[in-house]
Amino acid sequence: MKYLITGSAGFIGKHLVNRLLKGNNYIFSIDRKDIGFKHKNLKHFKKDLTKIKKFPSVDIVIHLAAYNGTRFFYEDPLNVMKDNILSTINLVDFYKDKNLKNFIYAGTPESIAGATDLFGMKMPCKESYPYVFDSNVRWSYGMSKTLGELYITSVKWKYKVIRYFNVYGPGQVEHFIPDFIESVIAGKPKLKGYQNTRSFLYVDDAISLTLKVIKESKLQNEIVNVGSESETSILDVAKKIMNIMKCEKKLVLEDHPKGSVLRRCPDTNKVKNILHFSPKTTLEEGLKKTIKSLI
Repeated sequence: MKYLITGSAGFIGKHLVNRLLKGNNYIFSIDRKDIGFKHKNLKHFKKDLTKIKKFPSVDIVIHLAAYNGTRFFYEDPLNVMKDNILSTINLVDFYKDKNLKNFIYAGTPESIAGATDLFGMKMPCKESYPYVFDSNVRWSYGMSKTLGELYITSVKWKYKVIRYFNVYGPGQVEHFIPDFIESVIAGKPKLKGYQNTRSFLYVDDAISLTLKVIKESKLQNEIVNVGSESETSILDVAKKIMNIMKCEKKLVLEDHPKGSVLRRCPDTNKVKNILHFSPKTTLEEGLKKTIKSLI
């Protein structure tokens, strides 16, 4: 099988490329950054996805590329929106008439976070919840990713939207868990949004589930939550990290930034009922592996 994977040098992208290369697959990868390794079945393009005019002939496109990282939503919202929207339009416009076996799009739970945060819809949140946004620049990422989701689902072709809920693990940057671990290593543990809750999924489980979703015909032209229904507070996760790292420093607590999603927890009935999938890695096990990769 021939794949094109965008965002291949990113956190989920690199893990996915490595897993697919263990099978009989050929991968074209695109990222602004070097992917960091070579393989006989891998051709990497270090390019800006928004400026490419012609893409390779493949069976499946997996579009993971995005301008991500929470601080950028506040500091650089214009480029977050521009990059996320234009890259998706460019890919879709090229491949929409190319008879792909599938176009896989990495959506975001922020598409429906407003439904639970602003309108009180019940947790865990279902894929069918409506798109709801606030005017805060924090939503620059969620809105731009949602426009991409609408764009690819408006084409008459085979697609799947995967909404990743707080995937974590070795290789991740610019997110809560690696940032907090780094603050502990520096001896200055500081936590923003300690009252917020999330549902964390270790990257190995996320990749395994991604491959199952791609192969499953019953999920064709569906939106699928990829995550864990085990909701926990940011504070509890921080305490687990400090306990694993035997940190006895005082933890500095700060309120969450304006616009930050208060709760996030996916309804995973689709993957449980259709794929019979449940995560294998506990939060504590995953945190230990992530910490080990950083120290």
